[in-house]
Amino acid sequence: MKQKTMLQFDYEAIDGEAITAVVGRADGVDGRWSVVSIVLGARALVLRVDPDSDEISATLEAAPGGAEWIPIAPMQAVVGTALGWCWVGRNYRGYLDTFILSCSDLEPQFLFIGMASAIHLRRISEFD
Repeated sequence: MKQKTMLQFDYEAIDGEAITAVVGRADGVDGRWSVVSIVLGARALVLRVDPDSDEISATLEAAPGGAEWIPIAPMQAVVGTALGWCWVGRNYRGYLDTFILSCSDLEPQFLFIGMASAIHLRRISEFD
């Protein structure tokens, strides 16, 4: 299998930038997203899922606009914080279906996983 790259740009170009919005386009089911956009002023880190392979791609694009983009409620607390580190994950079959993000530091906080042709969002927390 040819190795793919999830990040389609140099992530260091946006590391530390302020998050101004987190919006997505839903596929009709609550909590499932076809596209997630982490807005950084005039541009955005955009996560898309391939509906055939569940792989996620990450691109740097112009900030989205339009009624089809809706705020992702669990992510609104990060608006105003700085974009932190990211991690990419490959499953045992070789598919790039996991993207992990931190805000304001190096602690991983959010997991975006491609499953069932959509992006699912999970919060990462330490064990008590």
